[in-house]
Amino acid sequence: MGSGKSTLGKKLAERLDRPFVDTDEEVEKMLGMPAREVFETMGESAFREAEQDALSDALRPNDPIVLATGGGTPCAEGAMEWMRRRSLVVALQPPMDVLLERLKQGQEHRPLIHDKHGKDLQRTVERMMLTRAACYGSAHVIWRQTLETAEAIDEALAGIQWRLEG
Repeated sequence: MGSGKSTLGKKLAERLDRPFVDTDEEVEKMLGMPAREVFETMGESAFREAEQDALSDALRPNDPIVLATGGGTPCAEGAMEWMRRRSLVVALQPPMDVLLERLKQGQEHRPLIHDKHGKDLQRTVERMMLTRAACYGSAHVIWRQTLETAEAIDEALAGIQWRLEG
């Protein structure tokens, strides 16, 4: 959450000339409402189930895409293993101060943190990162830099280009 998956994903898709798919957007289309509304009216479990359906739909075709998943998507049972078999998995882990600053913007649209502020927000994010650490740690590649400039994106891509060509 807030790592830049959607923003960076769109830029990577453009550079790689591949379609971009965002599972959060797909869930919202599937259920006909924004994620926060899904959490409020249907509950987190309904959102997570739709999220796994969106992941399955996105990875089923063999055509290469750039996929941005929700922060918890890879951590569902069997999801990361399946993602690793079907694709090159890159986890984004920007520095905590960058992450918190991003999360403060548009926070009302993020159901897991919409009511968190200051130290409470930081503790919530740190706890979430700890519970997801093992899952994210099994990604093929972990990018810890912020990747906000074209040069940084090009450099990161150069480091994995050989994996994309195989």
